[in-house]
Amino acid sequence: MVILDLASRDFEIYPPDTELWSLKDTLVQRRPKFILTLSEQGLEKVIPAELVMAEIIKSAAKQSNTQNLLLGDIEPNLSFCTLNSDYSVLELNQLNTDLAVILNPEHYPVGIVDNLKCIDKLANYLVVKNKEIKETLMEYEQIFQNIEEEIFVTDHNGYILRLNPAAERVCQVNYADVVGKHVTELEKEHVFSTSITMQVLMQKKKVNMMQEMKSGKRVLATAIPIFNEEGEITRVISTSKDILEINKLREEIEEKNSEIERKNEELNLLREEMFGQVSFIYQSRAMTHIKETVAKIAPMDLTVLIQGESGVGKEVVTKTIHYLSKRRDEPFIKLNCSLIPENLIESELFGYESGAFTGANKGGKIGKIELANNGTLFLDEIGELPLRVQVKLLDFLQDRQIDRVGGTKKVKINTRVVAATNRDLLQMVHEGHFRKDLYYRLNVVPIVIPPLRERKEDIPALVKYFLDKFNAKYGLNKKLTPEIMQAFYHYEWPGNVRELEHVMERIIVINESETITLDYLQSMLDIKPDQGKVICTDIIPLKLAKKEVEQHLVTTAYEMYKSTYKVAKVLEVDQSTVVKLLKKYK
Repeated sequence: MVILDLASRDFEIYPPDTELWSLKDTLVQRRPKFILTLSEQGLEKVIPAELVMAEIIKSAAKQSNTQNLLLGDIEPNLSFCTLNSDYSVLELNQLNTDLAVILNPEHYPVGIVDNLKCIDKLANYLVVKNKEIKETLMEYEQIFQNIEEEIFVTDHNGYILRLNPAAERVCQVNYADVVGKHVTELEKEHVFSTSITMQVLMQKKKVNMMQEMKSGKRVLATAIPIFNEEGEITRVISTSKDILEINKLREEIEEKNSEIERKNEELNLLREEMFGQVSFIYQSRAMTHIKETVAKIAPMDLTVLIQGESGVGKEVVTKTIHYLSKRRDEPFIKLNCSLIPENLIESELFGYESGAFTGANKGGKIGKIELANNGTLFLDEIGELPLRVQVKLLDFLQDRQIDRVGGTKKVKINTRVVAATNRDLLQMVHEGHFRKDLYYRLNVVPIVIPPLRERKEDIPALVKYFLDKFNAKYGLNKKLTPEIMQAFYHYEWPGNVRELEHVMERIIVINESETITLDYLQSMLDIKPDQGKVICTDIIPLKLAKKEVEQHLVTTAYEMYKSTYKVAKVLEVDQSTVVKLLKKYK
């Protein structure tokens, strides 16, 4: 770009001895921006037209003789320099004048540049932009030269413009030998079997095809057309990839996927083993959902609030979270907030310093929170925590620091907190018995465990687990009659899983018979089962319900009795039917 492109021609040229009054009409009619004075010696002054007009008005107001006032008498307040018309715009930022006047080869003014500050910014911008463009082009060139895929670029007629080193290697050609050639010439020379470029030029769209190379390699080629604004093809870019490399890459990906699947299977097995170790026994949809939630959140250090009736298994879920987390090898500390007297719970939680209160140990004591450092702190029955202690617990959850009772030093603690309660904490918040801010701080991940009466599908699995557990513990081999399982189904279990566990231990230990009958159970729990009644826990299609009941009855009975003969007797069907159904639902 030359400087004349940016120059203004909004000026008039006069000799310096021109009288001001003679310029009045010109200034009013043409309204030039500048007046230039030009003598035989060259350009003398550049005067703002406004200044000339001001002098005319001033003289007229004083009624002085303006005809004696000459243009050359005015002293302009602008500095200027003169430049040739081919002067570069990028050099304007080197000027230190207010204006630049452009002269033609005859040294006559042909333009004036008065916005040098803006042009200076433009010049600086262009310098920076040119540098960025050069750097970007260099980056693209490096990519083009070093990419592993073969690249051919042709014009709209199919003549080769350039190719990268990868294309030279695969096609076994030299850059200098093929640039400028038509792609059909390379096809005739058997550099490749078929020209994909010509296919693109004919179809005017992206094309994929297999090509045989002179070297014997088979490649997967892709070519795309580049269009201009008029919709005409200007370039064709072709790339290709060795089929062997693609297959090798696919095999590597498949191998990696298989490895990931194996590791996932191992992880799932370890997870299931962990669920078994903490007695997480389930079969219902509700507990399956809780299990999936626990598996998902356990590796994350999220605070969890577990709610449910007494005996539903809140501690089992908490231990599962701990043992599936990264803290599994660190302490698991439990504090039942309902068992500690109100005046001692603060010191039990936070510990105390020596002499903090009457009766305190001489050396002080570490609290449960501090004991759980790097591990998991389980606060059971959190609803029983006094309000004054709730405030201090909230502070700890916010900044993860505690101060012992009677102490002044802050102790940083890194522990995961899991709280549990059988009370309605939200209702307690409304009643003012539980802090709202603490409730929301604890309720980051809520888990609600339904009572056993709402998930009776879990009863057979739990019964089998407790039967095996207590038989092994006491060296017995007790069995249950089918009527007991029906009775368990229809009992409401107000004490939930804990009650079922205690009932199972009692009937196994106390009953002297090898087979425990319904009569003995009725004497303990006053159970009156409704024979033949099927419990439906959800509304599903009848056909599906029949299938699920059939599958559940057969598999549960077989797990319990380990004999198709006994299962047939219990279900009152033929043994061959039991065998057939077991094969069906394996």
